Amino acid sequence: MAVCSLPVFCRSACLLVLLTGPASAFGEDYYTSDKVYDDGGKWTVSVNTTRKSCLMHMVYEDDTVIEVGGDHSDGAFTHFFMFGNTSWTYRSGRDYDVVTEYDGKNTWTGDGVGVKVNDYKGVAIEGVKAEAVEEFAGGSTLNLTIGDHDYGKYNLAGTRRGLAKMRECIKAVEDGSISLEEIDRQYQADAGPEPKDDETKPDARPGGGENSEDTDPTYSSGTAFFVNDDGYLLTNAHVVEGCGDAEVRRDGGMLEPATIVARDETGDLALLKIAKDNPAFGRFRGTPPIRLGDTVVVFGYPLTDYLSKTGNLATGLVASLAGAGDDETQMQISAPVQSGNSGGAVVDQSGRVVGVVVAKSNIQSYESGDEDDIEVIQNVNFAIKAGVARDFLDEHKVRYEVEPPGEEMKTPDVAEIARKFSAQVICEVKE
Repeated sequence: MAVCSLPVFCRSACLLVLLTGPASAFGEDYYTSDKVYDDGGKWTVSVNTTRKSCLMHMVYEDDTVIEVGGDHSDGAFTHFFMFGNTSWTYRSGRDYDVVTEYDGKNTWTGDGVGVKVNDYKGVAIEGVKAEAVEEFAGGSTLNLTIGDHDYGKYNLAGTRRGLAKMRECIKAVEDGSISLEEIDRQYQADAGPEPKDDETKPDARPGGGENSEDTDPTYSSGTAFFVNDDGYLLTNAHVVEGCGDAEVRRDGGMLEPATIVARDETGDLALLKIAKDNPAFGRFRGTPPIRLGDTVVVFGYPLTDYLSKTGNLATGLVASLAGAGDDETQMQISAPVQSGNSGGAVVDQSGRVVGVVVAKSNIQSYESGDEDDIEVIQNVNFAIKAGVARDFLDEHKVRYEVEPPGEEMKTPDVAEIARKFSAQVICEVKE
């Protein structure tokens, strides 16, 4: 009689050995979306470069995510399942019993391992055979039990279509139609080309790439934030300059397509739209306005090839209520920003949006005439004022909310608010 080894996905009536060997927890990169392939159905199909294959996922109303995908990273092709939720508390590397019941009659049991993917904690089952995936796709509902906890039923509508699209994606990866190397380069494009050693680059925009002369695709990367729960995001125009469309990565780590609705190169603002709603969004600060010396917080996605892909926090002060050259549409902030911060929200200590990160000055020399009299300017960063951003939204008839500043919160609480309504933006710059 066959025995199910770890990790497995077994049918109760006829045990199916799927993979031998001890259970082990893979890293987050094994479960995240690196590039969306299809988002036209209930399931979002994406490429995963770590597994050298594709996966599909659906997020349910209770915030549970169900994910199934292929794995070609270790020779023989297999599949995997992952069930997760932001409120679950499963520990990475621990073994958990998993029971799934399809349509109230076909029951599968398996041994999974705890995993953590960004804010999601759950259980993954590796080494799954194609027969188990077919059984999954053939059901109308799935009743999920992990350990002693019965999570109830989940609708599997549209799974057949999702599986067909995932197989189409897998085939495209295998035959080279989808280049994994090209996708990887998206994460190396935050800053664009660096200045030469003997050059300075004043007012460098922290995000947005520049066209290069080689034949490789050029990608631009920055930050955006949601302004309402209809899926509208605000960012800088230079972040999506030269791009036909874009992708955004919301909190949770999944890339999804975004439409560039409007651009204002003069004001350096752009409006994006995703197909799905986003419950968390930034609220603009009303009266009283932000003051000189007030504390501000910046959350964004700078230098994701080197820093965290889950976002970074910076704090500082309002250093001036005008930008470079007394530009009244901007303000100067002391919060450090890097390439990739462009388009991110600047918020006060109550979590209200007071600006949009737009530019930084790299270290530069200011000469007063005497070659020995040189002043070095550092950490000079600018943000578009919230009023200018609101005018841009009004012009394009996009609703937003304005609220007076609330009670000041601790910085970690402010960061949590900003993180939930922020997103990374990636787009390919067309020649």
